[in-house]
Amino acid sequence: MPKDKILVMSVDRDDDIGQKLNVKGPLIGREKILKTATNLSLEDPEESDSNALFGAIKVFEELKGKYDVEIAVLTGHKNRGIDADREIAKQLAKVLAKKPSDFVVLVTDGMDDENVIPIIQSHIPILSVRRIIVRQSERLESGYYKIKDFIKESIENPKFARLVFGLPAIALLLYALMGDTGWRVIVGVIGAYLFIKGFKLEDYIMGAFNEFKDSFTRRRFAFFMYIVSIAVTALALYRGYISVIDFINIGLFEATAAFLVASIYFFWIAGTIAWLGKRVTSKERKTSRIASVPLLGLAATLVIYNASEIILNPEISTFNFILSIALGFVLAFMAVAMEAMD
Repeated sequence: MPKDKILVMSVDRDDDIGQKLNVKGPLIGREKILKTATNLSLEDPEESDSNALFGAIKVFEELKGKYDVEIAVLTGHKNRGIDADREIAKQLAKVLAKKPSDFVVLVTDGMDDENVIPIIQSHIPILSVRRIIVRQSERLESGYYKIKDFIKESIENPKFARLVFGLPAIALLLYALMGDTGWRVIVGVIGAYLFIKGFKLEDYIMGAFNEFKDSFTRRRFAFFMYIVSIAVTALALYRGYISVIDFINIGLFEATAAFLVASIYFFWIAGTIAWLGKRVTSKERKTSRIASVPLLGLAATLVIYNASEIILNPEISTFNFILSIALGFVLAFMAVAMEAMD
């Protein structure tokens, strides 16, 4: 039976052979390729392409006798990319015109040369791929190309670019402008980002952002209410921060209680303003629905405030705390009753 015609082929995509030996591809035949590999090793002993050429010759010797086999080397262009791929496609067509084959066994020295696989497959089926890499450098070269591909993807993809380059740029600018205080801001931003990612809060954050943007373009009254709510929230955070300073060295519970005592009512006011801004400008304007949520928030606020007061001052009477629970039940019952009326 006739033997399959197999072409053992190696590719020098960046044309090191042409640049160092002034040899133009394609190279066909064992003797010519052996001479080229030897001269390339003498010219540059560290050149990995010579390993690929010797590896191709070894594969050629293994297949000779079993198949109708030929060996060839294609050279690309020093610029890689489209220039190299066009040159390789042109040389491959010349080789197949001189030596028609059924299959190709591709011998490469790394991932860069393997980028030409689609070009080869468009002309002839690839039967096997052999990678020839010096063992000491295999992980290093693979890691190099992974890092290179990651950087390229980060530059071309706007989403990755903002994360990989944008955030470090902001961090460096903050440090340059604020000095050591900038590091606290940077750590806080990173902590907030990890918190959002860890608890899968992206949809809620984007929903709030889209609502804020929509209110600016369509519902200006709601936009104003949101601005007021943000201002009150900032005031609440500032008051809480100032209060925590006096208790931070005493204990976590005391510091948290101090923060809540100073800011909890302001948070409730901010939330109520934002809620009213959203509901008043929406299509659904049921009075019971608008009022029930702030009442529930007030009920919770009363209980949290009085509980925090007891943590800060354990000697005070618990009467106010018990009264706040009772009043909270009344407010919660009123809110539920309002919603049931709809």
